[in-house]
Amino acid sequence: MNSSQTNNLIIDGIKTLLDEAPFYGHVIMNLSREMDVNAQNALSLKWQAHQWLLVINPKILTQLLTNHKQIALALAHEALHIIWQHPLRYAKERRQNNVVDIGTDIAVNQYLPQTLGELPHAMTLQTIFDMSGKLLPLHEDSSTYMALVAQLFDNVPSLGQDNVDGHGSWSSIGTATEESAAALALVIKKADEDTKLSGRGKIDSRVQQQIDEIVVPKRHWRSVLRMGLSQMPNKRQSSRARFNRRQAYRLDLLGEISTYDAQVAVFIDNSASISNQQVGQMLATVLQLTQQLDADVRVFSFDTQVHDIKKVTKWVRHAGGGTTFQCIFDTLLERQFNPMQTVVIILTDGEGEKSQLKTKFKHVYWLLPPQKTLSIQKPFGQILRF
Repeated sequence: MNSSQTNNLIIDGIKTLLDEAPFYGHVIMNLSREMDVNAQNALSLKWQAHQWLLVINPKILTQLLTNHKQIALALAHEALHIIWQHPLRYAKERRQNNVVDIGTDIAVNQYLPQTLGELPHAMTLQTIFDMSGKLLPLHEDSSTYMALVAQLFDNVPSLGQDNVDGHGSWSSIGTATEESAAALALVIKKADEDTKLSGRGKIDSRVQQQIDEIVVPKRHWRSVLRMGLSQMPNKRQSSRARFNRRQAYRLDLLGEISTYDAQVAVFIDNSASISNQQVGQMLATVLQLTQQLDADVRVFSFDTQVHDIKKVTKWVRHAGGGTTFQCIFDTLLERQFNPMQTVVIILTDGEGEKSQLKTKFKHVYWLLPPQKTLSIQKPFGQILRF
């Protein structure tokens, strides 16, 4: 295949991706591209001259991928590495690290556009099953897959020479951590701007959550919760601690203060997937909540059932089994919490049922660790980070 045919195939691949998954396509369009016949892989991401480059070896690319749909899939793979910020997260530990290669590829390959078929030579959950006989869970973060892969293999296999993309150049950021992070975020924000009119395309809700993590302005979870409480129904009561606003010179007249009718119900995930360290972070967060929110705060733990926590500082954890979010809302109704006057705060790693939840409660806040996503198909409420 001559250079003209190769260029046309790459261009067709980009056009196909823009048609099938516009957001992924625009992520690629906002990267500078460099053709390098000496590159070790067909595609790779490299930090150079204060920008992120998509490095393409056209010879290897056309050897491994034979049509525009396969090239579109390979480009989507690179876009997903960017969306999950893998080049930043694993830059320091990338050198000759097969665990990172496999863990990050398994994570992103689950979200490739299914309408385009399968990406040749891709590392997938099925690949790991064929190699080990173990079926890893769906839709986990790359860090989870890395830990599971390290447990499965005494000698973690290499992706091999026929792998489409390479991760070795992620370490090219060197000490430019902040600059490269800002540049990567800018690529995603520009892609978001480019797709506002046409739409992001059909992408998984977990990918949308990850995109929103970057493009939506961040506010501290405490300020978000206080704002939410301030919008709840409230009543006013007389108080000698305030001047009367209408007749401030009359010291004998009582003023008024607002008191919230809202109740705050806090739920701590106690399932087996939560580590003791995460529970400690959750408890610290709950203590801050109870001290700082001007409302009646009730605290519970949950796994597949809800349990009362009478005193947070004396709570002794007994790790449960699975996680069911529906039990939270069922329990709130059983205990006659008012859906209009209850703020529900759920501290969790996001791993629960995938089906849509049934609830009348609208003031819901999910507090998740960084890089974690909510498992339910149609997330509602606000997702915050602690």
